[in-house]
Amino acid sequence: MLFSVFVLSLCGIIYELILGSLASYLAGNPVLQYSLTIGFFLSSMGLGSYLSRFFQKDLVRVFVVVEVLLGVTGGISVFIIYYFFSISELFYYLHIFFLVLIGTLVGLEIPLITRILKEYGDLKDILSNVLSLDYLGGLAGSLLFPLVMYPFLGRLTTSLVIGIANSVVALILVFNLLPPHRIKHIVWMPALAIAGMLGMIFYGDVIERTLEQRLYEDDIVYSGQTQFQRIVLTRNRNDFRLYLDGSLQFSTTDEYRYHEMLVLPAVFCHRDRPQKVAVLGGGDGLALASLLQFDFIQSIDLVELDADMVNLARNHPGFRMINRDAVRNPRVHVHIMDAFQFMRNPGGLYDIIIADFPDPHDEVLARLYSREFYRILQKRLAPGGIVVTQSTSPLFAGEAFWNIHYTMKEVFPEVIPYHVFVPSFGQWGYNMAIPEKCSLKNKSAIIEKGNYQYFSIPVWERSRIFSKDEIHPKKYVTSFNRPTVFHEYLQGWKSMDY
Repeated sequence: MLFSVFVLSLCGIIYELILGSLASYLAGNPVLQYSLTIGFFLSSMGLGSYLSRFFQKDLVRVFVVVEVLLGVTGGISVFIIYYFFSISELFYYLHIFFLVLIGTLVGLEIPLITRILKEYGDLKDILSNVLSLDYLGGLAGSLLFPLVMYPFLGRLTTSLVIGIANSVVALILVFNLLPPHRIKHIVWMPALAIAGMLGMIFYGDVIERTLEQRLYEDDIVYSGQTQFQRIVLTRNRNDFRLYLDGSLQFSTTDEYRYHEMLVLPAVFCHRDRPQKVAVLGGGDGLALASLLQFDFIQSIDLVELDADMVNLARNHPGFRMINRDAVRNPRVHVHIMDAFQFMRNPGGLYDIIIADFPDPHDEVLARLYSREFYRILQKRLAPGGIVVTQSTSPLFAGEAFWNIHYTMKEVFPEVIPYHVFVPSFGQWGYNMAIPEKCSLKNKSAIIEKGNYQYFSIPVWERSRIFSKDEIHPKKYVTSFNRPTVFHEYLQGWKSMDY
């Protein structure tokens, strides 16, 4: 019974983490989602504890029913929320419903099991043991989910495994606490729940692919869960699209516009021929492909947090075709680590640093758009060095775009904002920190010989012209303590009906 307390606490905290991470994945804004998840879950546990007083008789049977209901509800919750996300914007209300229901059932557990256990010892000792194991189980669950279960099983399978654990506890208690003549009347409940969820695990890949396919218009050619994100690659004839945690990263029909404007202005605005470049993020290898066409670039450090993303870009046939085997190029040196930590470590200086990070849609990413981070980059620049970062959309998230601009201006003497129209994304922006004004007129012959798909001197000149609805006068700055770009980004995209 005491060991079951440990297991049930572990299950309870993992349900909470699953639902919080799922809400962050589907709705964004992790701080808000985890705050709401914790608030609803804890208050519902309080409701469950209150309701436990109304159960007076046959507590073992009540406890078994609660565990089976909790196991089944928690086990299938992710599948149901995932499905409704693909068909209705009201999925979030379903998420709240499961939070309240699961939290209430979890809240019933400790009062019921304590009342059952009081028949076996002094209440003071029972409470001490129950609460100690309850807290230890919470710690175990909070470590097990992010370090083992989520990276290797994903949310869908994890929810079923934890649901089975609840039902197994119920099954064990049936055989240990009930007299033989009563076992047959209730044993079918946990047994049926376990069998059903095992069947769902067995067909889990099929179910997951079916649910995932509903979220994407095109055929899925690869999907996988890494320690950090969900990677999905889709294909519609010759159009490959990469999604990370459901957000589109590129479409091969127009990615050249994005990557040429990310890379080429920095290369051509450099006063000399840049030889050493750092690419932060960009594990798909497309920014590398744009850089490797220049023979004078001798070395490129690719700094990517997700090793699985780099392995896909290096080994998957679709990715290798898209990035032209850039990750396998001998001039590319891959570093699997956090970009912030990499740039803080002692190392060489770079002629160009390219920050190809995801948008600042959470506070963790916002630190890579902060004043402190840009100061670190400044120290890693060689004389005449350039820093360029993608800066989200100046139209859809204009205040976030200009926030990045003014944050860079706090560190660098000259920052050039510019943008490009990418059909898959709309208007997209960049900011380039440069030691002096950039003129490409003396490089027109070199640029014309390059035969680029999009980039040209007239395109570069136009890219620095912003319309009235793309200019925002607010001069906010992002720092570690005040990640204002994150809040402005969320507010900007929320106000756009896209």
